[in-house]
Amino acid sequence: MTIRAELTGSTRASAAGITVTGHAPITRLCRRLIEAGHDPAARLEAYRGNTLSLRVRSIGEGAALTVKDSSTGRPRFVSYRAETCAAASQTAQTEVAATLVRSAVTQATREAA
Repeated sequence: MTIRAELTGSTRASAAGITVTGHAPITRLCRRLIEAGHDPAARLEAYRGNTLSLRVRSIGEGAALTVKDSSTGRPRFVSYRAETCAAASQTAQTEVAATLVRSAVTQATREAA
């Protein structure tokens, strides 16, 4: 299954009734889609109008990433780590990260077979 996402500007993405904003909207959208119950193995294609701008192999893999600027100011994909806040326990964050990693590994194993 492929999910179609729409990009608006450089900080907004939406798909399946979910809209997110931020520095890395596609990776954030992948996390929100999984939280909403979508299959982590689902592909995502992001469009600007009619132009395909980005293809994500699986939203599980996309959810495990975010974008950070390097020391030279260049953006890089890095592993996502949920930010700690008073409302979220470390255990819950670890469980979410483990689920995302398992999903990505399962998808990679399927593709290798």
